[in-house]
Amino acid sequence: MDANDTNEPVTAGQGIAALLASAGPLLFFTTNPGLEGVVEREWMMRAEVVGCGVKRVVKKPFGYGGQILVEGAGDRAALEEIALSMRSVHHVQVPVHGFVLPAGDELGRIGRELEELALEPMEAAGRFRVTTRRTGEHAFSSMDVQRVAGAALVRRYGCAVDLQCFDANVRVDIYEQVCLVGWQLTERALSKRFHRVFQPRAALKAPVAYGLLQWARLAPDAAGSLLDPFCGSGTILIEAAQVYPGLELHGCDKDDRAVQGARANAEAEGVGGRLELRRADARGLSSLYAAGRFRAIITNPPYGIRFGQHLNFARFYRDILRECWTVLADEGIMVVVVFKRKVFYRALMQSGLFKMLEERVVETGDVYPGVYVLEKIAAAQPAIE
Repeated sequence: MDANDTNEPVTAGQGIAALLASAGPLLFFTTNPGLEGVVEREWMMRAEVVGCGVKRVVKKPFGYGGQILVEGAGDRAALEEIALSMRSVHHVQVPVHGFVLPAGDELGRIGRELEELALEPMEAAGRFRVTTRRTGEHAFSSMDVQRVAGAALVRRYGCAVDLQCFDANVRVDIYEQVCLVGWQLTERALSKRFHRVFQPRAALKAPVAYGLLQWARLAPDAAGSLLDPFCGSGTILIEAAQVYPGLELHGCDKDDRAVQGARANAEAEGVGGRLELRRADARGLSSLYAAGRFRAIITNPPYGIRFGQHLNFARFYRDILRECWTVLADEGIMVVVVFKRKVFYRALMQSGLFKMLEERVVETGDVYPGVYVLEKIAAAQPAIE
């Protein structure tokens, strides 16, 4: 767990004004729950590279995963440019005002606050929209918030509402009894950066792939070889190709359609020449690659659909751990996304092949798989079955 994962959230009884009080520019990031620490590290790294300071990082400021509030030191335009280059987030917002909603007059308070609030993008906007995320139990809906806030902004600024073609996207979000107001910098989610020719039913979001790569402890100038033995549509490998220019990237998948789709997706992103892909069953990695071939294995195994509903997961995980141990270099790192966590953990402990460095939970596609970061124990002896 990261040091700030236990931040006390702002509640109706605490000071939203204190949270938003700042001497430097404030930004609000959204991501997959479980990636808050990854966002913090990426933000601090990018700020340091361009010489901008970081005054404050607050993870889960309202008690919900997938949210990070940051305060920077330096030129606001430079900080916003950094934010819009982030790979670990979905959207970037500029929070400017917050207040507690009074019981029984929530919508009235929202309208009054918005009609009096100065919002910079609205000054030059011809058209705008209001976007709302509402968390908690309320007597009103998100559409009610948007209707009231939109009417207040029309009265103040005199411009038109347009949900499709807008100059400003005003955020009016409700977290229990706290209302946060600002505007959204991103027109399109930063996570939707891949041009997918092949789109399976379930694919990792790009920020999750980026997080897996970071948990593998890969330096920006990392060299050597990386393998994804369940490459699917290629998200992990394509992300790696764009982040790590020095890595050799290999992938395989039992499904030939997935291999061809991953190849097409990589070509669409201009990194097709970086990936060596083949159709193969990951349970036979040691017959495909030399022992100790890879410095890292990062993968998201399937959970029953493509391998049959009656898959013996205990044996499946044992086989995968043994094969990955064989083709990993000594002290190599394996990062694996696991949906059947208890079964995998038992297989991991019984194998004795890896030291567990971290165990995390990340939301992806409305499910919460575990992410295990493992280090190969070179002196271990895999069991023969």
